[in-house]
Amino acid sequence: MMEYSFEGIGISVYATLNNVVSQGQPDIVFSIDNENPVSFNANSVGDGVVSHILVYQSPVLLNGTHTLKAISTGRGSPFYFDFLTVNTAQENPVGDAIVDDRDLSILYSGTWEPNGAESEYLHTTSQTPKGPNGGTATFTFEGTGIAVYGTTDANARNGGNATHLAFTLDGFTTQYDGIPNSDVMRNVRFFSNQSLPNGRHTLSFTLLDENICYFDYLVYSHDGSGTGGNGSDGSSAGGGGSGGGGGGGGSNSKTNLGGIVGGVVGAITLLILLVLLVVCVIIRSRKQKRTKGKVVKGETQGSTTEL
Repeated sequence: MMEYSFEGIGISVYATLNNVVSQGQPDIVFSIDNENPVSFNANSVGDGVVSHILVYQSPVLLNGTHTLKAISTGRGSPFYFDFLTVNTAQENPVGDAIVDDRDLSILYSGTWEPNGAESEYLHTTSQTPKGPNGGTATFTFEGTGIAVYGTTDANARNGGNATHLAFTLDGFTTQYDGIPNSDVMRNVRFFSNQSLPNGRHTLSFTLLDENICYFDYLVYSHDGSGTGGNGSDGSSAGGGGSGGGGGGGGSNSKTNLGGIVGGVVGAITLLILLVLLVVCVIIRSRKQKRTKGKVVKGETQGSTTEL
């Protein structure tokens, strides 16, 4: 049994299957929060090894904590768990996010040819433009790290050289130098940087020679701290600028708070003064009434005793 708890509104499970036609489909059942178990149906999967198959997708759930369970009896063809994805319903979730090469957030220039195989992520790749600097792929993200994966061709078998790529992250360029290989290599990590300050970053890459490769997917990380947009604006100003800007932001916050507190205190003081004024007016009015009563009484007494 496999069990996984997550925060979000949905989850999907991907796996590798082997010889489904000849050995029968794997006997595995998925459930969310111990409700409505669902059996996996592999009738649409061919024979042989097929990777990154979507074997389960939950319905839309209420946002909160849920538990996925996958129970297998071991009957049927082998079942190999690859990975799962969680819909967190958050703009900047904590953890890693996988972005496929066909995602619209990746901007391409030049001629990138669609490609793909069963053992590649979501069965798709994008072939680099032929020739050096023939085009670029650019991705902007909010996070603390990023890695790029792809497929290299069997260049050594054809007497060719290894693949060379240039990666530019926030204006700094590094180079990937592959090694000649006699077979197709998949899930090759072309680039990785996991020590970025949390904020907005831009990564672009291009082929440097004639030895094409295939961009498959990228993975970026986010630690969930702060808001990406504000953080990127502050960090792009540099150390001193960012510190100065941060100080200014703090000063504005204190000034606004002081103004609010001062206004409240002033209003309370004014209210107290008004209450005191009303009390004084009432007391003075009562004194005047008492004075008038005594005078009238004195005049009445005087008038009745006058001889």
